[in-house]
Amino acid sequence: MTDQQQLAVPHSIEAEQAVLGALMRDNDAADRIGELEAKHFFREDHRAIFAEIMLLISRGQPADVMTVWPALEARGGAITDGLAAYLNQLQQSVPSAANIGQYAKTVVERSTMRGMLWVADQVSALVHQPKGQSVDQMLDTMQTLMMKLAERRVRNEGRMINTILLEFLDGVGKRAEGLESAMSTGIEQLDRMMNGGLRAGQLIIVAGRPSMGKTALSTDIGLALAEKYSVKLFSMEMGSQEIAGRALANRGGVALSKVMGQIDDRDTDSWNRVSAGTARLADIRFGVDDTAAISLLQLRLKCMAWKRKHGLHVVIVDYIGLMSGGDGDKKSDQIGSYSRGLKQLAKELGVAVIALAQLNRKSEERVDRRPMLSDLRDSGEIEQDADVVMLVHRPEMHDPSNESLKGYTELMIRKQRSGTLGDIPLKFDGPTCRFTSWSGAPPSTHESKGGRRAQWDG
Repeated sequence: MTDQQQLAVPHSIEAEQAVLGALMRDNDAADRIGELEAKHFFREDHRAIFAEIMLLISRGQPADVMTVWPALEARGGAITDGLAAYLNQLQQSVPSAANIGQYAKTVVERSTMRGMLWVADQVSALVHQPKGQSVDQMLDTMQTLMMKLAERRVRNEGRMINTILLEFLDGVGKRAEGLESAMSTGIEQLDRMMNGGLRAGQLIIVAGRPSMGKTALSTDIGLALAEKYSVKLFSMEMGSQEIAGRALANRGGVALSKVMGQIDDRDTDSWNRVSAGTARLADIRFGVDDTAAISLLQLRLKCMAWKRKHGLHVVIVDYIGLMSGGDGDKKSDQIGSYSRGLKQLAKELGVAVIALAQLNRKSEERVDRRPMLSDLRDSGEIEQDADVVMLVHRPEMHDPSNESLKGYTELMIRKQRSGTLGDIPLKFDGPTCRFTSWSGAPPSTHESKGGRRAQWDG
């Protein structure tokens, strides 16, 4: 590296020397160097000296010229030439360790600036030699490099429980006063069981067999949330027009068959409901993306862009089994990579992610047909990564001739990290794709005349 190139690289030799001298003068000053590590120093000899000083201090031994010098000399290398004199110069050049915090901050900042230049070089090289990567993949690589650089600045030293408790109690007080709350799902019983509703950073899995209503339930919840928050639905199974029709039926209380078909000009009531639904939908933030077989990378980039433009609080993925580009050759490994990625996305963007999942056929072999957590299809990692797992079950799908079961839905909370487990009885209104609370006692299910294998008591 030429002198001109070295001058162009951000660094401060003076600050590095001041830190080393201050530490050897006052070993207790090590508590005030913040996030400083050996890798932050520009000069190789400074990195070695700092590492040895910190090693001695961590062992409870004095770290000064007379201890650092023999330790480094015993290891050999080019830095040992004139080392004793240089160490003495460092210690004598700093009158006190009073300003070591500022010296350390300067060293870290210069190191971060060098890291920024390195990232810029990597991005430039990637652009000129993409090696088969798409533009989206290159953008994701660039964002990952920048995030890793930013993470280098974060140092979590831990805190005493009493300090953390004060913050927690402050949150309890705010929630009691209605100043801070979870995001309401619009279903009172579900909110109660989930301690108020959804929260940022959560991965919520909604699972069920085909036609049980998991898409309708998730969309219903999403539309309710969108009245106050920004929601983005990724629909890989239904097109945006069908989603719009379901949303209109849901918010307007008009039959889906009518909005997807043809409404008679004389049907004033239906037209009024369409107008009312349109007005309600005009005031909410509910985005729809119907990209087929979307990859985790594409989804992540789309979410980041949406958050910049419209804000983002809740992401709905319908459904996880239709995503593409997962890690591994086996479907189970790919599904596991999706669930891990969605959990990371929830934490990274500070959003709640609702991901739909299919259940396998095991429940069909049981007498009561009720699903279990172990029925999650393709990967047990979904259960592991999720904060909440809820299973949707509609007994009428197995016994359609039983009128007492019409619309009856069981929403079964089978995993919840910070809440209780249990069943929530709901009523599904098929024409409007809407769920409401079930009134009265849940129905008992017996084999009805002409029924099919419905031999259980719910």
